[in-house]
Amino acid sequence: MRTELEASLGDHSIYHARRSEFDTGERIPFRVSPRPLELSASQKKELAGIGADTTAYYMAVDRLYRSDERVRDLLDTGKPEMFTGDHAAQYLFIRPDLIITPQGFSLCEVETSPFGLALAEVLNHGYSSVGFDTLVDTATLPEYVHANTPVDGRIIYSTKTQAYAGQMSFLAEQVFSGPGRNWQAYSTNEPCDTDSSPIYRGFYLSEALTDPNVRLLLDNQMQQGQPLLPSPTPHLEEKANLAFIWDRRFDAYFKKELGPGAVTHLRHVIPPSWIVGQEEFFMPGLPDGISSSVGLATLAKSKRAFVLKHSGFGEHSSWAEGVTFLHDKSVMNAQSALIDSHRDTSALHIIQEFKKGMKVPMQYIDLDGAYTDMMAKVRLTPYYSFVPGQEGKLIAVKATGCENTDFIHASSTSINTAVS
Repeated sequence: MRTELEASLGDHSIYHARRSEFDTGERIPFRVSPRPLELSASQKKELAGIGADTTAYYMAVDRLYRSDERVRDLLDTGKPEMFTGDHAAQYLFIRPDLIITPQGFSLCEVETSPFGLALAEVLNHGYSSVGFDTLVDTATLPEYVHANTPVDGRIIYSTKTQAYAGQMSFLAEQVFSGPGRNWQAYSTNEPCDTDSSPIYRGFYLSEALTDPNVRLLLDNQMQQGQPLLPSPTPHLEEKANLAFIWDRRFDAYFKKELGPGAVTHLRHVIPPSWIVGQEEFFMPGLPDGISSSVGLATLAKSKRAFVLKHSGFGEHSSWAEGVTFLHDKSVMNAQSALIDSHRDTSALHIIQEFKKGMKVPMQYIDLDGAYTDMMAKVRLTPYYSFVPGQEGKLIAVKATGCENTDFIHASSTSINTAVS
């Protein structure tokens, strides 16, 4: 199966290890499963429901941001003026991170960046090429992208995201390009004509604060009114958005916009979450009668099953950085992290109830061709259309399995596979 995935990848790379000790020397730098992850009929139905309700919810959050000063003030925290205007929200997709738990799927985060999209496409093509019936047809992603992007343009990655340069070039050549279409991938460190070219960004908007090349590129595109996708709307890229479904101030709004059934479903899927500093509005109330997030540190570890996360717009908000499992910390370390989050006025932080992944039997093929069993905690990453009129359509999906960790992410010791 490794050979088939390498053929699907072509001349591109999946990931360049940022630290030498994580460099496997292999073109497929993770454990390869002999087959896709197979979902049950009920899981497939739930996946479709999550797509419909999550995309509708994020569109409702965008409307709330534009109409409610309380939400705008919160989500504008730490952002320069260039990002706080009324830019139209335009995204090809949103990607929930879904953990498989004994109670079903648990939605812990939502991503909008393209990192991992190319890998999902490589996996889908690789397993389809040997006859597996995958959940998404191999023509789906290119056809969707072609229908919703200009015929030519640039996918731009930065110094921070250059580890994914191979995935960006794969997307440009194999997904965005096609007959009569020409997309190319560039680094912000390379000269390229962006004055008249649409740009799909393979970097984070917060890099404008630290990377002069990113700032120059964004200034140019926004001042000239040139196309930039995803849009410069970082309010929709905050983890804090997941807390609004649990905020009593907006209960009536979401029930009106989405319907009571969708709200109930989202509260089943999205773990109870609140924004640090906004505890008084958390509908279920804080555990054990505590009045502030810092009080979580005083609880026994069994009652401290919560995750503290940097919400977004900062260097600690991606790739599992800025994530603290409070039940794994000592009282002193948990208290320190919580106090720091309260004092930080440059960004939002959220706290989310921890949902433990269940162990799912998976296999991988080692480099000698032997099959090895693994009881893995699994994360699904489905990509759903965010284009009006096509909301919630599944355009790509992959699965990642890890053992001995609650950080379920792609790594040299994880299994990454397609989904059927």
